Amino acid sequence: MVDPGSRPVFRVLVGYVALATLVGLVALPIVVSADPANRPFVIRLAVGVFLAVILLHIRGAARRTAEMEPPSAFDRALQPARREKVPIDRVFRELLDDVRFGPASHRYWTRVSWPRLSALAERLPGRPQLAEPPRSRIRRLLGRGPSFAQIRDVVARLEEPR
Repeated sequence: MVDPGSRPVFRVLVGYVALATLVGLVALPIVVSADPANRPFVIRLAVGVFLAVILLHIRGAARRTAEMEPPSAFDRALQPARREKVPIDRVFRELLDDVRFGPASHRYWTRVSWPRLSALAERLPGRPQLAEPPRSRIRRLLGRGPSFAQIRDVVARLEEPR
């Protein structure tokens, strides 16, 4: 009985013999019908096709073998380091959403962003007086909140030292 390790080798050899037979059968009528001066060229072309297929199989086997190996220290150094996710505080995310979505929607500004800024102003010592920023006519028609510049001015008033 044939051992299992040699079975793929036997199968590959049978495949190469079949390929050589097929290439030979295709090349034989061409060699017979070609001029005697061109016959060596046709034979070399047939052998070249056969060798090209064998070399492609060898290259594929070498690539598969190399991919199965664990990466070397050089390969690991080339791979980018994995970044750990930095936990972001919930309050910071909410304030970031206020800055993102506040100017986009007047409803979000009046129901979420402005009450939060007002509550923050009341908790600060010295209680800075905040006035809701006016909106231009175009922003009112479009249902938009205040511009980023107006929000920046409100936050700057909150940050002023008292």
